[in-house]
Amino acid sequence: MKYGYARVSTQEQNTGLQVAALTELGCERVFQENISGKNAERPELMRMLADVQAGDTVIVMKLDRLARNTRDALSIADELKAKGVGLVCMDLGQTDINSDIGRVIYTVIAAVGEFERKRILERTNEGKRAAMERGVTFGPKPDEQLHASIRKLYAEGMNKLAISKQLSISRTTVHKVLS
Repeated sequence: MKYGYARVSTQEQNTGLQVAALTELGCERVFQENISGKNAERPELMRMLADVQAGDTVIVMKLDRLARNTRDALSIADELKAKGVGLVCMDLGQTDINSDIGRVIYTVIAAVGEFERKRILERTNEGKRAAMERGVTFGPKPDEQLHASIRKLYAEGMNKLAISKQLSISRTTVHKVLS
């Protein structure tokens, strides 16, 4: 039996294109989830690994949909191989991952994918640092009306604890606004 595995990282994304391609490739059952690939303990992945049996084949459209680091990629491949299950990553062509050359290609591509993920995170963090140095702030915009209410009540002589209770906000918020 052919199984497919489709994954996207965020709720804003969807697995539709992957599922359609896997179905077209003859997958009778497709496991899909919206969850980050950095955690190897993904519910649908675990379900698929438990369901597959000797003679089955697992197909993924891209290796990074299956695993985000080399260790996890090799662990999943080893588990499937031990069960007698084939693994096909469409971005690696029709290479048999369980062959010697397939294993080398799979390992190298997994390592390159892990490296690229780290580089993306580095670039993202560099961009955030540069933006913060330019004065850009991240997160929700301050509630100016709430801040004005806090300042007004404090100016009228109300203490910080009373302000937080009256406005149903944390004392930390009151302290931050008044500092």
